[in-house]
Amino acid sequence: MTTWQRALVGLVLAAGLGACRGPAGPLPPIPAGAGGVLVRSGETPPIKDSQAVIDRVVAVVNDDVIMMSELQEAIVLSRRDGRDVPEVGPDLERTMLNRLVDHRLQVQEAKRDKVEVTEDDLRAAVDDIVKRNGGDREKFEAQLLAQGVTWEALRREIKDQLLAQRVRSRRVVRRSTVTESEVDQYLAQNREKFEAGLKYHPHHLAITVEVTSSPAAWDAAKKEIDEVAAELAGGADFAELARTRGKDPTGGDLGWMARGELDAAFERPVLALQKGQVTAPIKSGSAYHLFMLDDREELTAEKLADARQQVRDLLLQKKAQERFDEWLETLRRRALIAIRL
Repeated sequence: MTTWQRALVGLVLAAGLGACRGPAGPLPPIPAGAGGVLVRSGETPPIKDSQAVIDRVVAVVNDDVIMMSELQEAIVLSRRDGRDVPEVGPDLERTMLNRLVDHRLQVQEAKRDKVEVTEDDLRAAVDDIVKRNGGDREKFEAQLLAQGVTWEALRREIKDQLLAQRVRSRRVVRRSTVTESEVDQYLAQNREKFEAGLKYHPHHLAITVEVTSSPAAWDAAKKEIDEVAAELAGGADFAELARTRGKDPTGGDLGWMARGELDAAFERPVLALQKGQVTAPIKSGSAYHLFMLDDREELTAEKLADARQQVRDLLLQKKAQERFDEWLETLRRRALIAIRL
């Protein structure tokens, strides 16, 4: 999967989440040939003897209409796909209608761009849906019908999804780019996240304060730790001073440690060191401490390459989402939208 395809996947679920403007002004003219008797919410339909009320308009989007039946089908399909939808009630219908409006705007844009979905494309997408729902088309179709969704409605919805995905790819994802300097900057600012699983090997030396309530005892300990720090700066051996001045028979060797094992007040300054460097004196509740970083695991070339690709994908998806939001807002601003739920 290419980088722009990864970003497109990240946009698919977010594609219809924005809310459209409302309430709208007077209902625009309903396109000719919309079919049936189209009724506004709360109005009495002009029924002729040869007609029956079969549906009603819940939204007009430019020269297109969204019917209540389409809204109900969308709710059923969204739940089958596991998408996040509110519980039954006005919020559910309003949320799903907003998504449908945004989706319809994208489909209209795809048609203006002459984006095409072939019968083979549609057949492959439908087959994939069937496989993800058990693989038995007849059983799946019966389940949809039991929920009020026809097979033709499913095909229409899948085709519209493909059109919307392709126009988003053309208008959004392929126009979003990430530079190597942006990847470098993100890695530098978030290096700890990528090094979270790497271990390090510190050494420790402490000058303890026997009577912590005594200022004189603290002054003496501070004087001694400063002397030790000066000796280390002059090239003295850390392990030897840990044994003789810190009274630690192990020479202060803490072994290899995972991130989080050491108290954060100590770990942060230790991880900021280069190999062989020593921290400034750190005061705790009962001592002054010095730490030396003996060694640390580093990101291998392979892990660093993986990290760079993760960052590149993350930044591309973020940029694509921002560009998508701007593009969709532009579509909304120039569209004629009327909500009649």
